[in-house]
Amino acid sequence: MSHEGIRITDLNHISLIVNDLKASGEFYGGVLGMDEVPRPPSFDFDGAWYRHGSAELHLIQRNEAKQDAGDLPSYPETEVGKSRARHIGFAVEDLDEAIRVLNAKGVEIVLGPRPRGDGVIQMYCYDPDGHMIELHSWPPD
Repeated sequence: MSHEGIRITDLNHISLIVNDLKASGEFYGGVLGMDEVPRPPSFDFDGAWYRHGSAELHLIQRNEAKQDAGDLPSYPETEVGKSRARHIGFAVEDLDEAIRVLNAKGVEIVLGPRPRGDGVIQMYCYDPDGHMIELHSWPPD
């Protein structure tokens, strides 16, 4: 299929408003294993950037933003409702290891692990500000 116009080459980053930059850094760096990377010198406001592979997050401290941190609470009754809420999905090498780390760090798994339907196994948790995070992996070959 031919597309005219803008040709997206990559999803570059996601920006999140956070209430506590340190707590969010501990989650994305310490729990999810992302590396904090330098921000451009012109970014003289409270924030931090985290990256692993092509996944990059730009965290902005709440006092520097024009909106609140996190999403409105969503507590759907069903698994389908939870998995269809707004979330950020990260592929991981080993979902069992990711679950072990989450449990060791006291991060509650709110859904899964469960099959997605295309061979992927997925699970969900929340970051310190209530952003829903999906971690998923393909089964071993």
